Amino acid sequence: MANTFTVGDLEVLVVSDGSSKVPATAYFAGTTREQWAPHARWLDHDGNVVMPFTCFLVRSGDRRILIDTGLGPVKLWNFTGGDLLNELATAGVRPEEIDTVFITHLHVDHCGNVALPSGGALQPTFPNAIYRWTLEEDAYWHSTKPLMTDFSMDAMFEAVAPRFQPVEDGATLASGINVISLPGHTPGQAGVVLSSGAERAFILGDAISCPAQLEQSEWSGMGDVDPKLARRTQEALAQELEGTDALVAATHFPGLTFGRVLRGEGRRYWQPL
Repeated sequence: MANTFTVGDLEVLVVSDGSSKVPATAYFAGTTREQWAPHARWLDHDGNVVMPFTCFLVRSGDRRILIDTGLGPVKLWNFTGGDLLNELATAGVRPEEIDTVFITHLHVDHCGNVALPSGGALQPTFPNAIYRWTLEEDAYWHSTKPLMTDFSMDAMFEAVAPRFQPVEDGATLASGINVISLPGHTPGQAGVVLSSGAERAFILGDAISCPAQLEQSEWSGMGDVDPKLARRTQEALAQELEGTDALVAATHFPGLTFGRVLRGEGRRYWQPL
């Protein structure tokens, strides 16, 4: 089920490619059930963090920018993906209409639909799109294999190589859509800032995996390559966003929605719209 938002003149379609369900004390190693008690709103009845694989389609004028692609058909633990193309079709969007695919970072639950099997090889899923991620991210994953899956990064890189354009901090993907460096979770992770008129929205990738981290700023989630840097990035973001009108979304936040970072009763928290 998709949600739609506007940020000034920008239109944002928020969809999910699937979801994962992980015990909170496993995803955030070292935490206890007692520590999670004040944050039960973010858990299911069994104490799991349920995380959607959220993708964002932003329309800027006649340009369509897809941010992250979800897990796709990749086999990874008990995660399930593969809904993205159907969700886009339901919204009346064909793969050929996507101008740019921006990947916040190259964990497989963000890039699993970049290229799909066809004719015995991987082919770009969005045939008219330019594919973009940072050079730091590209270099890291050319020398690192993804964990817990046989997904071939090399095959994906080869499939989209003719259409790949690296991107750096501050780069413009389309009018009102700019890249922001968010290292730590992976070396070259980056997010997106949407700006139109006086309105702003941030799409953070996995810079913050769960809203509970805004209250428990020392908690590091599964997959953080550099937990200390990830927490510094998270804190810098939280300080910039707290108490502003800026909308905030992250890939695995619940509800396929934006929210705001607020402070009340001595704590910082994310309030969904």
